[in-house]
Amino acid sequence: MLKNIIGSACICACLMTQQSFAAETIDPEALFEEAMQYREDGDLFRSIEIFETILSNQPDLNRARLELAVSYHLTRRYEEAKAELTKVLNNADTPEAVKLTITAYLAQLSGDVKDSTERSKSSIYLSAGLFTDSNINLGPANIIAKELEDASSTERSGAGTQFLFSFSNRSRASKPLNIGGGMIDFEWLTQGTAYNKSHVGDSVDSNFNLGVLSLSTGPALVNAKSWRAALNFKFDKLFFGDSPYAFYSGINPLFTYSFSNELEVTFENITTLKEYSDETLDSSLKGTYTSWGLDVAKFYTSSSIGIQAGAKYHDNGAETAVQHYTGAEFYLGGQMPAWKNARAYITLSSRKYSYEGIETGETDKRDETENLLSLGANHNFKSGNLKSWTLNAQATYTDNDSNLDAFKYDRSALEVNMRRYFF
Repeated sequence: MLKNIIGSACICACLMTQQSFAAETIDPEALFEEAMQYREDGDLFRSIEIFETILSNQPDLNRARLELAVSYHLTRRYEEAKAELTKVLNNADTPEAVKLTITAYLAQLSGDVKDSTERSKSSIYLSAGLFTDSNINLGPANIIAKELEDASSTERSGAGTQFLFSFSNRSRASKPLNIGGGMIDFEWLTQGTAYNKSHVGDSVDSNFNLGVLSLSTGPALVNAKSWRAALNFKFDKLFFGDSPYAFYSGINPLFTYSFSNELEVTFENITTLKEYSDETLDSSLKGTYTSWGLDVAKFYTSSSIGIQAGAKYHDNGAETAVQHYTGAEFYLGGQMPAWKNARAYITLSSRKYSYEGIETGETDKRDETENLLSLGANHNFKSGNLKSWTLNAQATYTDNDSNLDAFKYDRSALEVNMRRYFF
């Protein structure tokens, strides 16, 4: 819209008139086209330098002054943009039609100035629902590496409630940075999360209940045209039953490059230091967990259909060799419209775990492959009492194949929840 408004202003012949440069001076038209190309390529600061050079030699060239105002606007130098537009607006030679266009543009600029004062945005995410699980003997994630009962014990099913509350804040610097000629936004991202998973029924001990308190905070650099990078500092406190279980602290750097609006690649690292409240667990599980990942996301049909695939390498360090494992993960997922205001999704993954030590009573090192399939759908309510809420249902099946019979298992889980963002 910005280009269209200013483009309309620039077609007037009176604004196209140029004074003759001396033979030894540079060609202003060539410079103008160069500046426009730099802006088109995202190098806004170089574009500004060239427009300023043109005007320093030919201050009456309003065509360049209007485009300079656009470039100032795009880099959030609002006062400078307003000053350049006002100069053209107050010029007696500017046609009335052009003045009307500039007046409309100034109104838009005033709105952007107002929006820019709100550099901090916060949101709340709430999710609550029910679940069933055919095998609750294992801990909630492999990184936790906790077995509430030995994996060889009889499978126990369970059901209960899940609740998640999350608060997020994104703060942006008032002015963009000039890095490599591109306009880069500096942001600070913070998120705090509280999660609870409680089992119900007399057959399940309360020690199976899980609680997690998480905090993530750190800087981010965003180039709206092609890439973004972030460094998160993460802290997690875990509880089983009413007792503290573990404390994790770590870093999570990631970098995403967008080849186009439909294709992007993300590189990610997670490094987590694991400490445990129980001295027995601490002596065997304490260590550093590290993973490296590559993720590719591709979108089709105006981003209504998406495919995601990736690979990860993980190393779960532990002081006891029998708890130390390495391995790789490969996954493939997709999402697409299901019905009006609804989307369906699927995820397939395969994870390899190769343990460093030998289990008591065994002769071979533990070697496992965990295959997982998730199917789900969500429906967004657009009206009525549930407006802005999303109903989500997901079924997950896990099959863990191990060279040791004691560690073979399968697992089926179903989750149904209501979720919503509050801005």
